Amino acid sequence: MNEYFRQEDVRVTRSPGIAVLCGLLLAVAAHTLSAQPYFVGTGTLNGGARSSAVDISPEGLVVSGDTGLFGKKVTLWTLDGGLRSIMPREVADTVGGISSRGRVVLGGFPGNGTTLAFRWTEETGAVHLGELPGGDRSGAIDVSPRGDIIVGNSDSEEGPQAVIWTADAGMVPLGDLPGGSFRSGANAISADGLVIVGHGRSSEGTEAVRWTAETGMVGLGALSDEYFQSSAKAVSADGSVVVGTSQSRGPRVFRWTEETGMVRLSGTFEQERWSRAYGTSWDGNVIVGQVAIEQGPFGAFYWTPEGGMRWLTDVLAEHGIEDHQDWRHISVAYAVSADGRTIVGYGTNPEGDGEGWVAYLGPGCRADFDDNGTVDAEDVAAYITAWLNRSIFTDWDYDGSINTRDLLGFLNEWVAKPGCE
Repeated sequence: MNEYFRQEDVRVTRSPGIAVLCGLLLAVAAHTLSAQPYFVGTGTLNGGARSSAVDISPEGLVVSGDTGLFGKKVTLWTLDGGLRSIMPREVADTVGGISSRGRVVLGGFPGNGTTLAFRWTEETGAVHLGELPGGDRSGAIDVSPRGDIIVGNSDSEEGPQAVIWTADAGMVPLGDLPGGSFRSGANAISADGLVIVGHGRSSEGTEAVRWTAETGMVGLGALSDEYFQSSAKAVSADGSVVVGTSQSRGPRVFRWTEETGMVRLSGTFEQERWSRAYGTSWDGNVIVGQVAIEQGPFGAFYWTPEGGMRWLTDVLAEHGIEDHQDWRHISVAYAVSADGRTIVGYGTNPEGDGEGWVAYLGPGCRADFDDNGTVDAEDVAAYITAWLNRSIFTDWDYDGSINTRDLLGFLNEWVAKPGCE
């Protein structure tokens, strides 16, 4: 659990020379990355009246979801291939996380009045992950980019409990906070595989938690002592940023770091009635979810440190995206890609049916690695230093491994500078 990256993932152990760098630059300079913003519904299968987009792979290419009103079919969607059922003979109660390139999809089988966690791959199909001793219910919620670490929950002899699963260890309990009735759950795992977030039950009530192998389960507090309740829903790639929802005269979105503690996020709305966070980007600087205002509408939101919490529809319009305007409602954003540029969720399409959707804002300026507003040689130096130190943020293709493909990918974007106008 402590060593997420394999040693063989990093094949370069010293700084490349100038000649090597020049050769790499020449090799990638001819290729220019480009993509136009879009908004598109995921569609339905066999004339069905409903679908939903639940999660998106880290690189933003594959979307997991479900379709059907009774007896959900688990689906995968891509821009080129559209929607397909990955388990045509089976139904699911729930659909969970998705790994890089959609190679692993999580969910829950319907049992005898219960739900049973599964892990799906193209090769194995859906495989039941089991339960803790004494339990007859389990849930698979989130998965690492490589698909080899899963977090969720299981009933147990003690009570509902957060769990971590690997092929070698199987399902392992993570315990609970001290002081309260036993009840915990895991909702997300960091991309480096070292931090798990969710909720536990302390003497104060249900509380957002952050777990590592070194610290165990640690409570993060709540926004209000009067209405003490919180739960962590998502985490940044290195585990330093945790986002979720806490009660404060209604559910409110929070963002937690070790430096700031739990901070309520605000937006451009005059009177927020409630808000819920569901996903975050790898750097923790994009958060998506759902918000409602007093005596007004509810819908999907998009939060950044610069813009605050805003209606996602306004963000789409700013990026020249108009295809969503025919939809009756963009209800909720469930997840966002690692770079914060592709968002998925659920809404009401022009025909009045519930349908999943995918929105792409166009490329961001990833080549500005040091984030100083300029793409220059300092970005190359900063990237290579971080790459040699195996920083999760140098995993350029978001596949859970740090290798020479990532270095080439960064240099490609450094030369082409997509999104860096």
